[in-house]
Amino acid sequence: MRGASRFVGAGLLDQVVIAAANSANTLLGGILLPKEKFGALALALAVGYFAMYLNRAVVGDVLLALASRYDGEPRVRLARNGLATALCSGVVATVVFVALWALWPSRGEIDLRELIWVAPFMIPIMLHDTARCDYLADRRPDKALGIDLVWAGTQAVMVVVMILTHTSSAGGLLAVWGLGATAGITTYLFRERRLPWQGNPAAWLSETRHLSSWFTITAVVAQIQVLAISFVVAGRLSKVDLGNLRFVQTVQLQPVQNLITAITSLLVPRASRNAAEAAKPGPEGAQAALALRRQTRQLATAFAVLGALMVLIVWPVVSFVLVHTHKFAEAAPLALPIALQGAVYLLQVPFTAAMRGMHRARMLFVQYVVFAVVSLSGLTLGADWGGLHGAAWGLLTGSSAGLICMVVLYVYALRWVGPPPQPAPAEEVSPTPSAPLGIPR
Repeated sequence: MRGASRFVGAGLLDQVVIAAANSANTLLGGILLPKEKFGALALALAVGYFAMYLNRAVVGDVLLALASRYDGEPRVRLARNGLATALCSGVVATVVFVALWALWPSRGEIDLRELIWVAPFMIPIMLHDTARCDYLADRRPDKALGIDLVWAGTQAVMVVVMILTHTSSAGGLLAVWGLGATAGITTYLFRERRLPWQGNPAAWLSETRHLSSWFTITAVVAQIQVLAISFVVAGRLSKVDLGNLRFVQTVQLQPVQNLITAITSLLVPRASRNAAEAAKPGPEGAQAALALRRQTRQLATAFAVLGALMVLIVWPVVSFVLVHTHKFAEAAPLALPIALQGAVYLLQVPFTAAMRGMHRARMLFVQYVVFAVVSLSGLTLGADWGGLHGAAWGLLTGSSAGLICMVVLYVYALRWVGPPPQPAPAEEVSPTPSAPLGIPR
């Protein structure tokens, strides 16, 4: 029990630390920068997260769902090949970002000039994200916490120096974010005595294509949806409206998403092992299938209660604070729809973790397509009819549709969970005695 508590505690603390490192840019940018500068920072971060989460789909999510089923050399081999794949992803992202920065028009509401500050650090950012997923897949969240503390600590020192010297800027915040990731992945490579180029990306893609292909397509849809939100709000409304939306999401929704990421990272390896054991014949497989169902059911109830409490507590607090700030007072009406959106995301966690553990990658893709289409449609219609407030309610509509679709697909996927049915034993048939001659049988 103590070991399980330490495992969960280290996993949750790890996510708090890495979330602080990632969200510090948005939060500090909203506080320290003018609204238009903050909008440019938000766009650059959105593009950076787009690339990072694509790499997470190709490598990190696969490590959590697949490598967690193995021990010893097979798991180490997967991690080594995954690092090499992440290195290639980082190189490609760097080249693309430099090209975008050089070719994108400098005028207009959609401003990508700050993207040049992200480009040099995409390799360490992607390698670090892969490294922490390696530790989580190996059920060593304490090690993931260690390298994330190096990232966050390095970044925090540099941010303090920037504030004290009055040199705060969007580019500076992006640069210290990347330097923190560089320190974190350097610690991992020295600790594990690995070099990113020692693996084989081709072997990784060949061995994991049944998961990585669908995870990648799903991540493309997901990140296009995230980018589209930024571009639609900035294009249809303004950079100021985008800054308002991103700030409230960072304060209110980002902690929920960080908690979701932490819980999912802990649940997927366990669900994956249960799903693998459930395929075995006999009582052992039946017990594993039962454990998977029970875990999902109990967590769905717990997260429903947690989501309701969050709406009742966080919504009025955030709304009150925003109203009493001069800079973001006009964003106060966003507090309720964003709080409800967070509650919907929480309720979806157990079903998502179970689906990933069962390797139902195609179904996850279908669910995300439904979510993205409804979200963007709701965002566009809401922005046209009700401005930024209407756009926030449109996003909530998409989240609700995604939850309903996920639950339906999970129930459908349960049909394949459990040991294969055993053939019924053949009944013994007594030989029919021969009838006496002249008497019909």
